[in-house]
Amino acid sequence: MKKNHAKTYIIVAILISIVGISIAYAALSQQLQIKTNASVQSSQTSWNIVFNISKCDAYRRSKAGTMTLDGNTITISNFILLAPDSGVSCYFSVENKGEVNAKIASINYQEPTLSGTGTSASTDVELVKSKLYVGIQKCENDSTTTNCSSINPATFQAALSSGTKISFRLIFGLEDAEQLPTNPVTFSNAKFTVNFLQT
Repeated sequence: MKKNHAKTYIIVAILISIVGISIAYAALSQQLQIKTNASVQSSQTSWNIVFNISKCDAYRRSKAGTMTLDGNTITISNFILLAPDSGVSCYFSVENKGEVNAKIASINYQEPTLSGTGTSASTDVELVKSKLYVGIQKCENDSTTTNCSSINPATFQAALSSGTKISFRLIFGLEDAEQLPTNPVTFSNAKFTVNFLQT
């Protein structure tokens, strides 16, 4: 009989210990609530994309013309292509002098308008249109370098982090052809639009 009583006491003691632990845990548990109080303010950092023009070079019997910068617009004018396989190269760069990292998101290209003169105007325009080349290249380091490679404006993107610069070369040229137009053909309104975004 004594042995049975001993077993009963042990079981009761274990049960009491478990209840005691449960009560202690419940008594020591609590919740932490975090409340926020904030605002969104205008950026105190600067956005400053700077455009720099360098020069225009003529090659193979061409006249270089001029390149000017007015705000965010670069204008290239008065160059003349005088022979097949001739052209003009113009160099410019974009530099991020602000504190905000940026990127070139896209480059849009607008085809030029061609205008002929005289009785052969339409024939001359078609001839020049089939041989006229307008392209843009990305250059390494300084904007006057010849180490440039062609890019596709429709798909080109590039990072322009704070303090960095990207140089480009625009090319206007006539591909090799057996003949030139009978009368002068002018082209205008060829346009590249470079779009920048914050990163």
